[in-house]
Amino acid sequence: MGIQPLSYTFEQLARERRNEIKVHCYRMLGSLSDAEDLTQETFARAWRAREELVNQAAARSWLYRIATNACLDGLRRRKRERRLWGDPVPSAAGANLGTPDLDVDWLEPMPDSLMSAVADDRLSPHASYEQSEAVRLAFLACVQVLPARQRAIFLLREVLGWSAAEIGSALAMSPQAANGLLQRARRTFDAAYQGEPKWAAASDLDRRVAERYATALERRDLDAFVSLLRTDATLHMPPWRAWFRGDSAIRTFLAQLWPLYGGYRAHVFRANGRCAIAVYACMPDGVWQPHAAHVLEVSDGAVTSIVAFVGLSGPSLFSNMGLPLQPPDPFDVPES
Repeated sequence: MGIQPLSYTFEQLARERRNEIKVHCYRMLGSLSDAEDLTQETFARAWRAREELVNQAAARSWLYRIATNACLDGLRRRKRERRLWGDPVPSAAGANLGTPDLDVDWLEPMPDSLMSAVADDRLSPHASYEQSEAVRLAFLACVQVLPARQRAIFLLREVLGWSAAEIGSALAMSPQAANGLLQRARRTFDAAYQGEPKWAAASDLDRRVAERYATALERRDLDAFVSLLRTDATLHMPPWRAWFRGDSAIRTFLAQLWPLYGGYRAHVFRANGRCAIAVYACMPDGVWQPHAAHVLEVSDGAVTSIVAFVGLSGPSLFSNMGLPLQPPDPFDVPES
């Protein structure tokens, strides 16, 4: 097959591939805001180098190469991994949370709306992970453990299915060197990820559980809320390092937390391949504000993990995720 000449403009290419490249940058960086910055940098670099692109069939891989190298440059400047988990052991029931740790670069959530431009059927059969699993919070937390270059190679091979030759060409190294770093990355990643529950796409049952979660939260019905949790469920709350394990410990914490606010409103959406809840809180002055984004892991109809990203910096967390800044009408579903 001969070279396919370009039949569309650079603006069309950018419009078609922008979200896809942003998702790749997010996987590399663990930050939605940083991913936005590096996506802009990617297309700025691509514009300057647009004369290089003469084959339309190569446009996608060309952009990924530019984006990967832009992210590597960004990671060299930052030099700190993004973290999802806090202390190595859970806090005791009733323990004080302490103060948020703002010196840590915490992993940030990503709305599934960005995934609309990323289809599994366009990927190489050599990819080891589905696109949706590769934005799972636990997956990303393990990817962030990898050194930057290993991280890039791991994502290009295991998520995008690139060959060693393609990776070597993109990162200016030999295929042998790329393979060597890939093996190291796989060992480190597998050791961290093997303890996570097996991946399964979010189901209609998961959605119904999320709706009941939202209703229990709005009603501040602690019994109904805790009934949705598996007995060994966990609750993490970045940027706090403290976390809780077990439905009893989570119940004790929420019994202390919920009275601090005048009420809650909740909006069910999807983030990181999972059902999620945007939570709005009524502050002591009676003003409703964006409060937190809860990303849920659900198994067999029970919540096994809650990661509650608390937006201490104001509405930026919700703005970055494209969530409304004003609370919705009360969420209600029939009891079941």
